[in-house]
Amino acid sequence: MNERRRGTRRPLRSVSTLALACAAAFAAPARAQGPKPGNPTTGPSGAAPPGASAPPGASAPPAASAAPNTASGAPNANPPDDSSAPNGASAPNDAATARSATVPGGLDTRGSAFMAYQKALEQRRLAATEALSAQRLREELARIEEEIGAGRRDEAVGDLVYIVESPRFAPFAQSTEGKTARFLLGDALGRGGAHDVARAYLVALLTGDPNDSAYRRAVHSLVDFGLDSERPRVFLKDLEAVPPSASDEIRGDISYLAGRAAEGEGKPNDALAEYAKVSARSRFWAQATYLTGVIEVEQKRYKEGENAFCKVAEPKLTPKHAAFFGGNDFFRVRDLARLGLGRVAHEQYRFDDARYYYYLVPHDSERLPEALYETATTRYEAKDYRGARDAMDELHRVSTNHPYEDEAWILDSYIDLALCRFPQADHKLSEFLKRYEPVRDAAHKLASDPTAMRSLTESLRTGADPAGAGLGVPDETARTLGSLLRVDAGYGHATRRLAELDYQMNGLLAAIAELEEANRGLSEPKGLRAQAAGPLGMSNAEQQARVEAQIAEVRRLIREAERNNRHADLSALQKELEALELRARAARDAEQVLARPATNGAPAGADLGDLLVRDESRAADLYTASQGVRKQVEAEQLTLAKDAFERLDRRLTRLLRRARLGRVETVLGKKRALEIEVQALSQGLLPQTIVDSLDAARYLGDDEEYWPYEGEDWADEYVGGEGLR
Repeated sequence: MNERRRGTRRPLRSVSTLALACAAAFAAPARAQGPKPGNPTTGPSGAAPPGASAPPGASAPPAASAAPNTASGAPNANPPDDSSAPNGASAPNDAATARSATVPGGLDTRGSAFMAYQKALEQRRLAATEALSAQRLREELARIEEEIGAGRRDEAVGDLVYIVESPRFAPFAQSTEGKTARFLLGDALGRGGAHDVARAYLVALLTGDPNDSAYRRAVHSLVDFGLDSERPRVFLKDLEAVPPSASDEIRGDISYLAGRAAEGEGKPNDALAEYAKVSARSRFWAQATYLTGVIEVEQKRYKEGENAFCKVAEPKLTPKHAAFFGGNDFFRVRDLARLGLGRVAHEQYRFDDARYYYYLVPHDSERLPEALYETATTRYEAKDYRGARDAMDELHRVSTNHPYEDEAWILDSYIDLALCRFPQADHKLSEFLKRYEPVRDAAHKLASDPTAMRSLTESLRTGADPAGAGLGVPDETARTLGSLLRVDAGYGHATRRLAELDYQMNGLLAAIAELEEANRGLSEPKGLRAQAAGPLGMSNAEQQARVEAQIAEVRRLIREAERNNRHADLSALQKELEALELRARAARDAEQVLARPATNGAPAGADLGDLLVRDESRAADLYTASQGVRKQVEAEQLTLAKDAFERLDRRLTRLLRRARLGRVETVLGKKRALEIEVQALSQGLLPQTIVDSLDAARYLGDDEEYWPYEGEDWADEYVGGEGLR
């Protein structure tokens, strides 16, 4: 309203912004998600290639972006409103003449809600009336692409909805700029998880020339969303519109998606047939070839699997342009293929070949710890203990954490045992028992304690110190359990889903607040808004998370005060804890109140105020429904955390048993070494340790040189012997 009084070209900026927020917010309502289809065959590498959804227990894919359903990222760019249109056509002013919100196949862009806002704005004479121009559209698209590149996806979605779902956009719908705008909107929605609405925008672009830029980009995005979705067959149904005459690049992507779908359905032969159709010009050629090798190896066809891995791992056998089309993911898959070759060779007891393949993994690869650990294992089984020691020492020099740390600890000790370094081996095994036995006991305890498990997962979710979660275990043990749970693939997948759901729920709360504020502005245009009592720029959910983190820290301080018998500090900390718990309860109550509808019944009118109230009520209903979904996701997260601790309990029990057996071996080894030394002394032979102590050269530094005695003394060869003759 204020902008209209100032005479700006975009009337009622706040209301139109809220309309965009509603359209984006309702595009992807929160819902429970099942486990994503993973690679059922972990294969020789135990990890899915980049570009594929990771299987449970394998390396998890990067975290998915949250759905763009917030109103907090309000679009801040003026809509294109230049007065020219292509071919001299003027943009229609009646929303009824705008293009339909549906596309072939029954898909709905859900733009009808925004069209209703357009009509309501026109009734109040607040809608934009000037036509759109191609030049202004190009400028807006360039700015929106910068927003997407900067990670401001919500703002980009709002701006794109305002442009695409406007009646003024109709003359540009089939132009290059129009197709680009629709692709950017569909792609941004899909990257945020709103797959159904994204399909509606992208499938509409699968018409005309398959070599068109928007056509190819739409196919690529649909394939990406199919790989990330629980329903790849749905996206394959959409991609049936792509003709067989399309380029190898497009057909290869579709074949890869079909292969992943067949593999997830337990049809390895169908998957092999689809992977064989992926050409070297596809960005998924390396992934398809690698997974072909995985399936061949699982079916005990080692030679065929090794040949498939070699096509990716060996540069001379790789197609010339495969790395160019594959991008950065190609080299990650190449590292996986080299690990696969090493594991196949190891399974066939070709230890030298395995060492060579592991050696090919570069030092800047994220798979280097796996390669070094498996190299040490291979050399140990080949009885090349010096080679195993070199590989293990190099693994120790790698500063990154890896999932083989506990296994590598035991292997390191057993290598020392094989080299007869009994004191070193005994020390390492003792340290292993000292560190991991409490962890095993704590994991066994927490697996049967839902309350403690919930406290641990909540501390990990908020980024707090696990030692402050009140688990009843030592602080170091709690931190170790937290780090081990973080790297678990199944738990990490559930945590990302919960974080995405929280993001969507916070977006709904922000949308409700802005809708209410806009409605208040319409009813009381000259009214004043009270200043916020809490910190500016912080929502109730953010305040609640911050207070809960402070509560966890205060509880940790209380435990320390109890252990150190600091009663004065304990009393003050308990009072602080009570105050923080009151603040946390108030934040939760405020969040619940905000999510309630403003009225008992939403009006059915088409006036702007009625639309705002109706959307506010709908957003509140969605938030209420999403709370039930969140409880389901939390229960699934706890189940996966319990499963992770049960597996950790079994693995550490096995390793601890090996550590105890190793300590027995160190005692027997020391005893046998003493027996050999006594036997040698009885025969007049000196042990090697005494012989080494007689060697003067072993006591010299790196910058010193030793000249052995040759039977003559020369006065100028040494200092300090003057006058001794």
